[in-house]
Amino acid sequence: MLRFSTAMIAIVTLAGVAHAAPGVATVPNYNIKAACQALSLVPEARSIDWTQSDATQHCLDAEQLAREQLVKEWSQFATADRAMCVGVSGAGSVNPVYTELMTCLEMARDSEQSAKQSAEMR
Repeated sequence: MLRFSTAMIAIVTLAGVAHAAPGVATVPNYNIKAACQALSLVPEARSIDWTQSDATQHCLDAEQLAREQLVKEWSQFATADRAMCVGVSGAGSVNPVYTELMTCLEMARDSEQSAKQSAEMR
């Protein structure tokens, strides 16, 4: 019963999030500067990159690359997945970032492809 209840909560939550961000036609504009500055204050979030002395700048560069990739691939993701992932990325207490959005979209796409392959094998 607990498993069913947890699954239902997840479905209702995701449905509500997807409904909250309908018709996501373009890549959203996130305040990456604020997100990267906040992230640079968390010691555990800093990566060791000897070519980048400034954690904030490293974050900004990574987020800019992620946004550029999203712009190129945006239309290839399902509309429902875009709406869900934009909603999820904005639902937390921290500023949303493009790398997280990209990860969500890739996971949704890969999950759907895996489900289709499994169904074809039956």
